[in-house]
Amino acid sequence: MARKEKKSDGGGQPSWLITYTDLMTLLLTFFVLLVAMSVIDERYKLVVMGSVSSSFGIGDAVSNPLSLNNTVNKVEPGVMSENDLTPLKDMLWEDMQNDLNFQENRFVQILSINAEVLYEPGQTHLSERGKHLLNRMMPLLSRVKYPLLIAGHTANRRDEEGENYQVDFDKTRVDSTWPLALARGQGVYRHFLQAGIPSKNLTHETFGQYHPRFSDRSPQGRLLNRRVDIVLDKRNAPEIMDVEQTREKFTQPPKNFFFRNFQFDTGTKSGTDPEGGR
Repeated sequence: MARKEKKSDGGGQPSWLITYTDLMTLLLTFFVLLVAMSVIDERYKLVVMGSVSSSFGIGDAVSNPLSLNNTVNKVEPGVMSENDLTPLKDMLWEDMQNDLNFQENRFVQILSINAEVLYEPGQTHLSERGKHLLNRMMPLLSRVKYPLLIAGHTANRRDEEGENYQVDFDKTRVDSTWPLALARGQGVYRHFLQAGIPSKNLTHETFGQYHPRFSDRSPQGRLLNRRVDIVLDKRNAPEIMDVEQTREKFTQPPKNFFFRNFQFDTGTKSGTDPEGGR
């Protein structure tokens, strides 16, 4: 009698394992795509590069390339420009605490420095850390031909005054954030003057609590609103060049001067005209 042939069960791996393997492959692909689409922060990349370099014996192992006070691997501003603050953006790479902020558009560049960097708590005199930071900017700022605006800002009154805050119903009284913002801006303004920047290249404004850049509804936003802005407004550059060229062209000031399609009378007398041409 012939032996019955045994049916084969197919062999190989169980069917559930194939489904499980497919699922794991899809999950792996998903996470690889997430990593590929993520943006690497340049500041943290510098930390990794510094760590790898020190591991291979290149550079100082204790040097932090992002430290504002680091004197070994600090990133100095690049090629100097006479009409631009762009090289100062390199300093943002060193700023782990977001104490520096740089914003720009086609015409205006604003470098914001947190007041915690410039001043000790409750003080209006520049700290050593603040002086060090401003001195690092001096080689570039001293080459800018056009006036720089130094603007002082504060957070709201409640945050600035802390436990001393009291609601003031007297609308005729000067808001207490005005003198504080004035002192913050004046400290930077005075330091630049003493460092050699001509007074004609500097202007100073105070905004108090009335020009916040960040929301006052969060502690982080209020902290960032305590700042001093260094502003370069390039929209006035053509007019300033016209003034300089006119000044060089005439040994004596002209009777009239055109500025943005408006004619201005300088009030100077010329020749025998007793009224100066008016």
